[in-house]
Amino acid sequence: MLGRKWNLPGIACLIGLLIFLLISPVGADATWNYKIVSDPEIFGIHADVSGDHVVYSGSIGEPMLEKSQRVIQLYSQSGGDQVRLATSDPGSLLTGENIDGNYVVWFSELPLESTADIPNRIFLYSIAEKNLSLLRTSPGAAWPKVSGKHVIWSESTNNSFESSIILTDIETGNSLKVPGISTIHTAGVGYNGEYILYSETNTSNLLLYKTSTGATTTVFAPSSDNKIRENIFGSALGDNYVLYRKDVTVESFKEQYSELCLYTISTGKTTLINPLTGDIIETLSKSEKSAVFSPQAADKTRVAWTVMEGMSKYRIMVLDPTTRSVSSVSPKTYVNFVQLDGWNMTWLGTASFAGKGNIFLGIESGSVGSPVSTSPSRTPGFGLVLMVGALLAGFFLASYTEKGKKR
Repeated sequence: MLGRKWNLPGIACLIGLLIFLLISPVGADATWNYKIVSDPEIFGIHADVSGDHVVYSGSIGEPMLEKSQRVIQLYSQSGGDQVRLATSDPGSLLTGENIDGNYVVWFSELPLESTADIPNRIFLYSIAEKNLSLLRTSPGAAWPKVSGKHVIWSESTNNSFESSIILTDIETGNSLKVPGISTIHTAGVGYNGEYILYSETNTSNLLLYKTSTGATTTVFAPSSDNKIRENIFGSALGDNYVLYRKDVTVESFKEQYSELCLYTISTGKTTLINPLTGDIIETLSKSEKSAVFSPQAADKTRVAWTVMEGMSKYRIMVLDPTTRSVSSVSPKTYVNFVQLDGWNMTWLGTASFAGKGNIFLGIESGSVGSPVSTSPSRTPGFGLVLMVGALLAGFFLASYTEKGKKR
C-alpha cells in the first residue's frame, strides 16, 4: 500500500453514486394510515367516500337477525362527527349508499324472504342543506348512483329480472329512461357522470353508454368454444378507466385462472395487469395465475383491487395507469367493498369472513408510490447490494495510481 496514490476522480464518482442511491426512491411506497370510522355500536356493511365525507350503511344488531335495524350514517373527517341520515322501517333494509360531492343517495327494499307489499324507495340527501328528499317510489327501483348533479338507478317492472336505467337531473327533477339499456346485474352498474357501465342482459357483454351522444362501446364480450371460455366477474368504472376481472376456463376445466384487465376509455385499449405487483404485462406466470383477487374501485385517475394474501388477510393495491405508480395497504383482515377518492379510501374490514364488519378509512400520505416497471422488479435489499457493489468497485478503482493501472 506504500506509495499508492488515491484516484480522486474515482472516489468522487463513488460518492456521487452512493448519494444517488441513498436519495433515489428505490422501492419507496406511499404510506397508508387507516382507522375505523364506523360507530362501534354498529355492524358495518358498506361505505363510500367523497372529499371530507364517508357515508356507510350498517346494522344495529347482527345483520342476519330479523329484528335488526339498518341505518345510513355520515361521517365527517374534519370534525369527526357521526350523523344518522336514516333508520330503516320495520321489516325493510337500507342499502346501496353512494356519495359524490354534496349529494348522497341510497334505497330501501324488502328482504328476499319478505311477503310484504311495500315498494322500494330512492332517497337523496343534500349535505350542505341537510335536506332529505324522496326521488322515487316503485317496486323495482334500486341501486342509485350519483355524479355531479345527476342520479341514475335501475328500474324493473312486473317482477322482471331485467332492468332499465333511469337518469334524473337533481336541479330540475326531470327523469328519463335511458334508451337501449337492459341489464340484470343492477348492483354492478357504474356511473361517472358521462358514461354508464353495465352488463347487457342477452349477451352479458360489458358495455359503456355515453350519455351525451347515446353511443355504446363494447369493453368486453364473453366467448365460448370447445377449447376456451371467457367470462367477466366484477368491474369498476372511473373517469377514464374500467377495471375488470376476466375468468378463463381452458379445455374442460383442465386450467382455470383469472386476468386483471384495464380498459382505457380515451384510447379504447385493454392492457393486462399483474394483480400481485401492478405491472403491465403480456402474459401471466404460473404464480400470477394462482392469485385470488377482485377489482374494487376507480376514481378520476387511479384504480384499486384486492389480493388475498392468506386466510382472512387481504392487500389493497392502488395503481395510477398514467404514471405507472403503485401503492398498497395490508390491514391484515378480510377486505371488501373498497371505494377510492383521491388520497382517501374506504373499505369493509372483518377479522373473518362472517365476523363483525367495521368501516375503515385510509388516507394516503408521503410519496405517491413507486414507478411500476414492466421489467422484473427489484427484490428486497437490492438497493443495498448496489451500494455495496459500488463501494467495492470504488475502492478497486481508487487503488489505481495516477501513472499506471494493475498489470
